[in-house]
Amino acid sequence: MINVFGHKSPDSDCVSSAVIATHWLNARGKDATPFRLGEVSRETQFIFDFAGVELPPMLDKPLKGEKVYLVDFSEAEQAPDDINEADLVGIVDHHRLGTLTSSAPLEAWLMPLGSSASVLFELFGIHNVEIPQPIARLMLGALLSDTVGLKSPTTTERDVELVDLLAPLAGVEVESFLADLLAAKTNVEGLSTEALLDKDVKNYEISGKSTTLGQLELADYGQVKHELANMQAVMEQRVADKGLDLAALMLTNIRSEETRLLVAGPLADTIKAANGDSLTFEGFLSRKKQMLPWVTEVLS
Repeated sequence: MINVFGHKSPDSDCVSSAVIATHWLNARGKDATPFRLGEVSRETQFIFDFAGVELPPMLDKPLKGEKVYLVDFSEAEQAPDDINEADLVGIVDHHRLGTLTSSAPLEAWLMPLGSSASVLFELFGIHNVEIPQPIARLMLGALLSDTVGLKSPTTTERDVELVDLLAPLAGVEVESFLADLLAAKTNVEGLSTEALLDKDVKNYEISGKSTTLGQLELADYGQVKHELANMQAVMEQRVADKGLDLAALMLTNIRSEETRLLVAGPLADTIKAANGDSLTFEGFLSRKKQMLPWVTEVLS
């Protein structure tokens, strides 16, 4: 059996793509089962409820000798600790090529599209696999989530076309569905400090520097104003506990298309100085295409 899963701190594209990829692999005659590496967000739960699909179970077994197929990442820092003991047989992703390696040849489907679900749409076409309505709804939800309703700079012309192709298959009116999805995406009411920090965080090794870069998408900065001091304190503690060089959290206002950055660790002042002693980034919506490349350049 092939174990299909995405990265730690899973987002909607990650969890949806694990299920979508499993359907695609099964249709190709491969025995595959989807899993997830963490609790899901309210947005992800909304998408799965709308699609009428059960969430994949948590991965809670050793990976030594197990076949694994990864979706939405290729960074070893975002994988289970024993990933190098597994048999990596494939990757579907839309990010930069990361630090993972394999002991044997593997399938690798990487495309510069707005979501891993977008890549999987193309793979369904390549392998002549039909897209049933529940899978179409997962694809559409994941695509619109990862591109922030097609507003993110990661959005490509092909992603826009895919929304038009998926909408009738999913049986949805896009604007109404998107409004409900973004409401779920930005709903942080009642979340603890730790839950806010862990909602969407990824680990990176950048020029030998241990870095975490999280993102919290908001409709208004006022939603977390009361938690800012607590988040900063917990980030400082995590830096000390884990020996991180940098912990950063993007507070992204999807309405004003602006990001304010919280930073902690030995390199925090370096980051602030590199942006003219400001931690506000106009027009920044994307971690992958905007903030991560900028941080990488600063730390390199």
